[in-house]
Amino acid sequence: MVLFEKIQENADEIRKIGERAVEEAKRLGVAAHYMDPALCNGIVRELPDGTRQHIELKNNEEIVVATFGPRA
Repeated sequence: MVLFEKIQENADEIRKIGERAVEEAKRLGVAAHYMDPALCNGIVRELPDGTRQHIELKNNEEIVVATFGPRA
């Protein structure tokens, strides 16, 4: 129970770490993968140009379900 309380207390810092990781991936020219329930129910692949894709894994391949523009 304490772990979940600590996660809730530090949710903003955890989010910032994720944002920094995505920015670092863009800087390096590689895609970042994460989950964002506000965008879709599943995995998001964010490309270096900011394009975001909802992807699903099928037979060890990434299938693009939907494409979204860069973050506002």
